[in-house]
Amino acid sequence: MNQNLPPSNQEQRNPEEIISAFIDGLLTDEESQAFLKRLESDESARELYLEMMNTHSLLQWEEGQTEPLPDLFQTPVEANVLKPAPDPANESARKQLLFTRYALVATLAACLFLSVLLVMESQPIQAEARLDSGDGVPAAMIIEEHNAVWEKTGWTQDVSKPLVPGWLKLKSGRTLIDFLGGTTIALQGPAELGINSDNRAYLKSGRLAVVGTSRNQNFTLTTANLAIVSQSANFGLLVNPDEETELHVFEGSVQVSPSKSRPGEDIDQQPASVEPLVVEAGQAMILDSQGQLQAEQVADASQFPARNQFTVADPPGDIPAIDFAAHEVLPYSFQDGQFDLPTHHQIIEQGKGIRLWGNAWKKVEVNKEITPNTVIEFDFRCSHEGQIHGFGFDSDDQYGPSNYVFQIYGYEDRPGIGQHFNTYTGTGWKRFRIRVGRYLTGKQRYLHFIADEDVIARAESQFRNVRIYEAPTQP
Repeated sequence: MNQNLPPSNQEQRNPEEIISAFIDGLLTDEESQAFLKRLESDESARELYLEMMNTHSLLQWEEGQTEPLPDLFQTPVEANVLKPAPDPANESARKQLLFTRYALVATLAACLFLSVLLVMESQPIQAEARLDSGDGVPAAMIIEEHNAVWEKTGWTQDVSKPLVPGWLKLKSGRTLIDFLGGTTIALQGPAELGINSDNRAYLKSGRLAVVGTSRNQNFTLTTANLAIVSQSANFGLLVNPDEETELHVFEGSVQVSPSKSRPGEDIDQQPASVEPLVVEAGQAMILDSQGQLQAEQVADASQFPARNQFTVADPPGDIPAIDFAAHEVLPYSFQDGQFDLPTHHQIIEQGKGIRLWGNAWKKVEVNKEITPNTVIEFDFRCSHEGQIHGFGFDSDDQYGPSNYVFQIYGYEDRPGIGQHFNTYTGTGWKRFRIRVGRYLTGKQRYLHFIADEDVIARAESQFRNVRIYEAPTQP
């Protein structure tokens, strides 16, 4: 590519020089903005830009590294296996295929960039109220309703879909809400509830009860004047229109701290001198609008919605995880190693987990009858993002449009692959709990896992503590 160009009027420069300097990052900010403006109105410049981007991408590909992932992702056995030398003709055809695919991806990316740029230039910026930075990431699901009447406004969300951070306004009736972090609450109308994340909510008004968790997970519930943190505790909370609060603890204990937080603010930053108050099972507190204790009394569960008012019961307490060491891990359909790309897997976590990398789709036989109440939960993490990371069920090992795949990470949004739970952030282990029975039912022979990357085969997925169970119903 060209060396740095001296400052001058862009109109007087050769277009190829300008584009080359832009690609190499040699233009100043002012020159770059002028160049982007020119692309909006100059069709020939856009065409030349795409052509040069294509060429640049091919050069980058030919000069880049295409070795497999580091030794961290290889098993000792695989490292010592002698592999036959590749057939030169097949290798040449494979490289040509990969070059073509990469060039196509680069060209499409450039077109998308230009389209977004034009849209941004033509549309005014609109301010939008958000509950927190995780807006758009599924945090909870409505799993049961009884005579529920919802108020639908411009700021409340569609309760028929997975709930993202935002507001719910229940005018009357009651509903059971399953937070993906593992906590279940019963909400009784009239009530206004703000969902912050998969383990945090804000009760603006009304009453609710935390009625169960499937794992030991902290759940934080806030009001205008309180921050309540529980771990596997059951309790009721009432906030009246004057922001006076009643807290009744039925099982376990909770920690209560004063808080002036509102949705979207950091509710964990409390003064160092404030010690949380521990409220034990059987105790109740009444506090004024400033969070000052007014009275103590005996907890009264009859004032709040109860678990036995719903048909869906708590998940079983002791659910065995899949032992991958006891299962045969097999390639799934034609997807595994597609385009003759590498595909690998390794058993981890003393058999309780599996790691995939390359362009890998792997299956284990589970023979499960999926019902509307079937739940899968697992931990996931990834050190190298690919196109699709996720899982799915299959009855016959024939992947097709009818096979529902749940994507939980990855940069590709492919038609026919569910995006509701594409929520992984790329950092550490994240726990997922998904009611798969909402999306498919029937006898399923296989459960498959995905680390898909059709271009350079460097995707990586890790799954552990995989449990499949029925969320039981009340008798």
